[in-house]
Amino acid sequence: MNAETAKALRGRAKAALTRTKNFIEKDDQTFNKNDISNKLEKLELIYTEFDQADAALPFESSEMEEFEAKYYETKAKLQNILENLSVRTNVYNDNSNVFENVSNVKSSNFKLPKINIECFSGDYKDWLSFKDLYVSLVHDNMCLSNIQKFQYLKRFIAVRTSKHN
Repeated sequence: MNAETAKALRGRAKAALTRTKNFIEKDDQTFNKNDISNKLEKLELIYTEFDQADAALPFESSEMEEFEAKYYETKAKLQNILENLSVRTNVYNDNSNVFENVSNVKSSNFKLPKINIECFSGDYKDWLSFKDLYVSLVHDNMCLSNIQKFQYLKRFIAVRTSKHN
């Protein structure tokens, strides 16, 4: 393989990786298991294609380190999405500490499920525990859109501040 062909193949692999990354980061995206599994399989082929093309070029022009960082980040996100889809979204039931399954529904009149997180008190000493709980139950939940996550955040802060008034 000549250098020009290797650079072209490497460029195609980089573009394919970028498209996969953009697919994951798209707002209001509803994922399904098959799409994510297919993306993971394709990601392996992209890596192999890039690796072969990059290896055909001189060492000093290698872009493998940069590509691998983006590849592993994207792969981890895809695996996280697949895991979330497999387990479903676990949300605290309104009346107990038992988890209930919530379907991955995204619509404009979707009522947010109740999540039992104590509202942020405003005290610095309570911030880390509030933040950790919010991030694990809401922020990292790939089944919620950004606007839904924001609504939860507003609810957990606004409810507490309205109690003071």
